[in-house]
Amino acid sequence: MNQKRTRKGLTLLVCGAFFIQTIPSVSFAQKNYQSEINDIKKKRNDVNAKTEATKQKVETLKADQANVVVELEQLDAKTKLTKVKIDSTQSAVTETKSQIKTLKKEITDLQKRIGIRQELLKNRMRALQDSGGMVSYIDVILGSNSFGDLIQRMNTVQIIMHADSDIIDQQNNDLESVSSKKDEVVSKQTKLENNLASLENLHSQLNQQTAAKNKLMASLKSQQKEAESEVMDLQEKDQLLGAQQKAMQMALVEAKKREAEAKRRAEEERKRQEAQRQNSSSNSNSSSNSGSSDNNVPPVSSGMFTRPAAGYISSGFGQRSFEGGEFHPGVDIANSGSVPVVAAADGVVIRAYQSSTYGNVVFISHNINGQVWTTVYAHLREYIVSAGSYVSKGQQIGYMGNTGHSTGQHLHFELHKGEWNYQKSNAVDPQKYINF
Repeated sequence: MNQKRTRKGLTLLVCGAFFIQTIPSVSFAQKNYQSEINDIKKKRNDVNAKTEATKQKVETLKADQANVVVELEQLDAKTKLTKVKIDSTQSAVTETKSQIKTLKKEITDLQKRIGIRQELLKNRMRALQDSGGMVSYIDVILGSNSFGDLIQRMNTVQIIMHADSDIIDQQNNDLESVSSKKDEVVSKQTKLENNLASLENLHSQLNQQTAAKNKLMASLKSQQKEAESEVMDLQEKDQLLGAQQKAMQMALVEAKKREAEAKRRAEEERKRQEAQRQNSSSNSNSSSNSGSSDNNVPPVSSGMFTRPAAGYISSGFGQRSFEGGEFHPGVDIANSGSVPVVAAADGVVIRAYQSSTYGNVVFISHNINGQVWTTVYAHLREYIVSAGSYVSKGQQIGYMGNTGHSTGQHLHFELHKGEWNYQKSNAVDPQKYINF
């Protein structure tokens, strides 16, 4: 009788201790959740501000591209006009060369005529020298036999003198014509060639400017693509933070409910233990049959976390020696067949969706002894929970698969001490917390 009273007293003491420990723990969890919610709100504000700034950057890049398009159109018009001028000038140069060729023939003909006249003049000069110059003309006139003969001789002398004067005049005119034509054509050719060189230089400069603008356009498009990708990443990050905030708020509500019901649960636990104590002898033979009959469902272990899936560790946590030596922020659990995936601990589903990299993935937030943890279950064949739902330790959330960036069926499992972030700076080695 005294033993029974002693046991009952111990049971009540244990239940009382459970009740005393549970209330402060739940209250602390509420404060911790609220602190996390406030922190997430701040992060979301920062992400939204960065998103807006990046969107503005995209608009600025688009405006810069529009300006470059206008400049390229102007350069294209100038280049085409310059090309037309170059073609016209080249035609003029060709025409001038043809004129020079014709002129050279004319000069050759003139030089021949000049040579003939020069020879004629030389002969006339020799005749004058041989006859004593002008005296020979006087002798011709004075040697006339009659007045009629005199008149005839005088007319003849005048004709000869006039012919000599014409020869000299033609000689001078031809020499001046040749010199003038040479100067004119040479000047025209020089001017055209200078114009052609200037136009070709301008055309080259315009082509260089166009190439530079095209390079700038390519750079602006690349920057725009990067900025738009960053906007998408930031929006996805905001969505995840929003889901985390919602999960935290639901967890906070759940914590408040647990605090309100802590006393009732403690009393129920006391009654259950009392009933179990009274019936311990009758149930001792059947207590060992509580395990799962499904070999693919991992047994729920003690401690903070339980194993999320059955299988072997195909890749551990940390720096890899393959795939470029990238950092692996979790562990890979491989298995074949239909393999259930379970929640590693009690918590609230932050998000369950299809990611381009994670594939079908589930994020769960946990609060264990006042510490927030986040677990990630990636590459699932399918998930059977939704955002905002409360899951218990060992509860099935999906099936192992091969979705997203994955090679072969496996579960990529991450454990974060705190919130999940893109840098994965809170990731810890799951094998240090879970017995695999």
